[in-house]
Amino acid sequence: MNPKLKTYLITGMILAGIVLGLYFYPKPSMFTESFEKGFGGWMIDSDVPLDPNTGDDVFWDVSRTDSVSYSGSYSLNLSIDGRQDEGTVWIERWILVKPSSNVQVKISFQLFSEFESWNDIAGVCAYVGTYDPEVEADFTPLGKANQVSDWKEYSYVKNLNTGSNDEIWVALGITVLWETHMSYNIDDIEIVMIS
Repeated sequence: MNPKLKTYLITGMILAGIVLGLYFYPKPSMFTESFEKGFGGWMIDSDVPLDPNTGDDVFWDVSRTDSVSYSGSYSLNLSIDGRQDEGTVWIERWILVKPSSNVQVKISFQLFSEFESWNDIAGVCAYVGTYDPEVEADFTPLGKANQVSDWKEYSYVKNLNTGSNDEIWVALGITVLWETHMSYNIDDIEIVMIS
């Protein structure tokens, strides 16, 4: 065989292998949000008890604020009246995916606590799944919220099969662990999906 032709053939086979490898290799998708221009597609939700004094849900709120931020000028503040010793507030969003596929989802985010405490005041929680989370039991605990008097990164990884669904839901928030009012900030969310 002609040496020049042999070189072209080997080079072509190597390039074809690289192209096929890139085509079949898992491709990560990334979503980030730092709340500089609104909620960025995130929605708010809660599972809170009734206030026995009013008969209404206990006070809770999720709002954008410029009082503290990890980066940029804004973050989200999550607040809840935990005096009934229960309740969870969170932000959530859906992401389109290919049906009947296996996907690994990693959520990481920064959470700000005003003070460190040995007491378990609030827990940090997250959710990844094929349906919209509606109750506290849908969430996975990630640790307590008052580990430091500053920003702390939390993360959660889950592998799932999408089944017939063409979307997955991701959510993160705080859950009451102690009977008191509580307020925390979330910023710099990153979601990485590998399918």
